[in-house]
Amino acid sequence: MDWRTVLPGLAVLSRYQREWLRTDVMAGLTVGAMLVPQSMAYAELAGLPPRAGFFAALLPPVVYALFGSSRHLGVGPEPGTAVLAAAGVAALAAGDAARYAALMPALALLVGVIAVVGSLLRLGFLAQLLSKPVLVGYITGVGLTLLSSQLSKFTGVPIASGEFFARFWELAHKLARVQWITLAFATLSLLALLALRKRAPKLPGALIVVTAGSLIAWALSLDARGLRLLGAISAALPTPALPVASPHDFARLVPTALGIALVGYTDNVLTGRSIAAKHGYAIDPNQELAALGTINIASALTGGFPVSSSASRTAVPSSLGSKTQLVGVISALFLLATLVLLAPLLSRIPQASLAAVIVAAAIAIIDVAGYRALWKVSRTEFALAVVTALSVMVFDLLTGVLLAVGLSVLVTFAKITVPHDAILVRGEGLDGWVDSDNPEAGKGLEGLLVYRFDAPLFFANTERFRTRLLDALERNPGAEEWVVLDFEGVGAVDATALEMLEGLAAELRAQKLTIAVARANHRALAAIQRAGLHGPDGFVVFATINAAVRAFSERAK
Repeated sequence: MDWRTVLPGLAVLSRYQREWLRTDVMAGLTVGAMLVPQSMAYAELAGLPPRAGFFAALLPPVVYALFGSSRHLGVGPEPGTAVLAAAGVAALAAGDAARYAALMPALALLVGVIAVVGSLLRLGFLAQLLSKPVLVGYITGVGLTLLSSQLSKFTGVPIASGEFFARFWELAHKLARVQWITLAFATLSLLALLALRKRAPKLPGALIVVTAGSLIAWALSLDARGLRLLGAISAALPTPALPVASPHDFARLVPTALGIALVGYTDNVLTGRSIAAKHGYAIDPNQELAALGTINIASALTGGFPVSSSASRTAVPSSLGSKTQLVGVISALFLLATLVLLAPLLSRIPQASLAAVIVAAAIAIIDVAGYRALWKVSRTEFALAVVTALSVMVFDLLTGVLLAVGLSVLVTFAKITVPHDAILVRGEGLDGWVDSDNPEAGKGLEGLLVYRFDAPLFFANTERFRTRLLDALERNPGAEEWVVLDFEGVGAVDATALEMLEGLAAELRAQKLTIAVARANHRALAAIQRAGLHGPDGFVVFATINAAVRAFSERAK
């Protein structure tokens, strides 16, 4: 195997051009500045001390620079992944902080192994399991859940509830305990973040707001008035080591790891594809699955937690004109320097400022535009997105992921179980055949019925195929002599469908009808031939509808 296939990022870096360096360095410093406050904030979302966020952000960007196929994807701590991980590990740790801290890197390792094995098995297609409405609903549910998770730090009110609606209910009953200085500080920090995002999106808004907040809190001694600060952060660097967990713990973490791998991979591919399309290159879905695995293994080895990609840390280097994943390497070095040189200053960061960073991230991922688009296109898909969002908010995030996947599969199954079908007629002025409901449809030929079914024929839709075809024949009894089945949209035929076709052929032959199959691909045709349905007592096969129609027209000659 060519090393460039295994290490596509390194292949790009091996062709590095000097003129790329300036923009890559500037983008790397900018992303690093974004990564400092985000790493600490997302570590707290994961239920870990802030320095764990640094550990999860040091190696993954460097590893992705080697294994990733995207030149712009920003990887590392991400809020949705952090919350999913926290939900899964908390259930096993049962309040034991030491056990919780040990299980989190074990979960990251398990996510990494699952992703790497998935890439070896060529399971990149799994990214398509989540349909657009389910993705819109899921990400909205995650965003709203993130919002609710910060109610305590945003208001200073102690909130014990771990569920979306319960958190707001508890806050409503404890309004008298709101710490107004905390609420005011968090609100002003959030407004400043949103203003910077709108007016200066290329600036590291989170770093600016957190730094300014720290200076203000220090100058006014706000911690003495009740504003909670982050507290001491150790500057000690992590020692690479494999996570320690029992086989039983690994087994119990598998469902959470599968959910994180699926959601993280889907997010990586969708974000990577959208940016790659703007810059004229393509990403490799299976390689992205391998890259997701390697960055999570890297995070696990340094005591981090599961990681994925960040849309904001991807969009910024793209907008600045960066060319390669050197950006990720520089951002990791910036983070390392910050941890080593500025750890004492980081302890002065107000927790309300970090809460504002998380709330701003939550607001950014709530996909209002996606809902508007779905409403215009399909009210059913809009409703599906709403149901998905509610499932994420009402249940835990992992359950929401599983429901989202289940809903995607259910929608797909429904579409191929009750697919579109049509009676075809020759197009008016066209050299082809169109749906009889089409405005350009002409008149059908007397004695001929052309029927199209737009889905693979399998056990769940065979009865619909049979019923719809017989209904079409019954609407004009005795008129047809030939039935042409357009198999262009069928694609594949299973054993149940072949049994149905055999019975249908006998039934139509008894009515003196000739049955032809047109435009069947080699898979469907091979199945028909193996079942003995090709021939005088079965179907007459034609390459095109026009060829079948010519044979019909010449039948009496």
